[in-house]
Amino acid sequence: MIEFDNCKSVVNRIMQAYKVKKAKELAEIWGISASVIASRILRNSLPYDFVLKCFMDTNANLIWLCTGVGNPGVEGVKIENNSINLSSEDLEKLERIAALKKDGAITDDEYILLKNSIFNK
Repeated sequence: MIEFDNCKSVVNRIMQAYKVKKAKELAEIWGISASVIASRILRNSLPYDFVLKCFMDTNANLIWLCTGVGNPGVEGVKIENNSINLSSEDLEKLERIAALKKDGAITDDEYILLKNSIFNK
């Protein structure tokens, strides 16, 4: 099973993918308030919508964004030695589930169940 990292680490990797040093710079890129990012970090709520936006904008590796493991897929970002192998089908499922959660089509509990079904094969 994949262990997702804490929100602050995820946001730090998102900033690495965008090649920015501060959350304020990231907020400016996205056209949001820096307080939106800060509140996610304080709640330690994994920002799936941020992860997907970063993936779509930078083509960063989703697993690396969420866990810090594997190849970032972004030029100039340090590569760690560990890796996780997931099929492209599993990654597509994760993206669809995250989109459903973001749109409010599924509850948090349903999201967790669906996500765990991907990683607990």
